[in-house]
Amino acid sequence: MRLSCQKALLALLIVTIGCRDATEPSPQPRSRLFLLESVDGRPLPTIIDAGAGDTTHVLWSSVTLDTSGHAVTVNHLRHVYLQYPPEENTYALRQAYRMKGDSIEIGSFQPCPPGAMCVGNLHGALTDSTLAIAEWYNPYPTNPIIYLYRLVQEY
Repeated sequence: MRLSCQKALLALLIVTIGCRDATEPSPQPRSRLFLLESVDGRPLPTIIDAGAGDTTHVLWSSVTLDTSGHAVTVNHLRHVYLQYPPEENTYALRQAYRMKGDSIEIGSFQPCPPGAMCVGNLHGALTDSTLAIAEWYNPYPTNPIIYLYRLVQEY
């Protein structure tokens, strides 16, 4: 009888320990990976006019945001120049990001050093499943190019 009670107690202990993980809240994701879905509503690959007859083809792009405020953007582009052979390259950029409500700003939050050529930060909106970023590559800053990213993984 004593052996049966010990087995029953051991089984109850194992079941209790096994259930503990299922009832605890899930840990928050450390990072979110977004893949570029469209540029100004056009699916990929798409062309962005660089002016003077040069064109840039956006083949794919991703943005990773982690909980410590770091953003990594990876762009795979093909540049076609009038005078030179086409070039296809992948560019990775590590930056910081800040959130305020559903608004996001990606870039550098340090002052630009005197005499340096600094690029302005990117601004956009973040939801549970999308990231929309306005980029000002065109000569008309009242009409930005909208890059729409879709969440593909949380880890």
